[in-house]
Amino acid sequence: MLAVLSFGRLLAQDDFCDAIGAILHDAPGKFRNIRGKLKESNANATIWDCGVRVPGTIKSRFVASQGLFYEGGFLQTANKDEVKGVYDRCTALLSQCLLPQGFKMTTQPNFYAGLGAYKKVVFMQELPASAPVGPPPAHIALEATYSKELGIYTVVMFIFEH
Repeated sequence: MLAVLSFGRLLAQDDFCDAIGAILHDAPGKFRNIRGKLKESNANATIWDCGVRVPGTIKSRFVASQGLFYEGGFLQTANKDEVKGVYDRCTALLSQCLLPQGFKMTTQPNFYAGLGAYKKVVFMQELPASAPVGPPPAHIALEATYSKELGIYTVVMFIFEH
């Protein structure tokens, strides 16, 4: 029984990493191969469905608003105590997927009141000095946020085109 549970966890991690990899791989092409149906377009943003399911997300989409990015939500809750477990698990999964691929993890302060313990986690690839000039590679951020208007905490991942 334990072996089956362990295998399931490994498979879930592999599925998570594969989904992240598919999104990263399509970033240079403006996510055109995995962007789904156009959902909304207005003066502030254009939003598409997402053709790749990242395990653990409750909702995902592609957004063009001051840049193009994938947005995947892992948690929406009114209970702040639920944030820690999801935030820690997502940080660990992203680290396991991205650090072996040469990404470097950094953190930045969280400016949402009461969420200082949940720093913004950023994963970026370091480019060698000999890298050709062009747009930088895609990067990933994980954030814990709070909406005062809705009274909702979220844990959300962004994969930016560059």
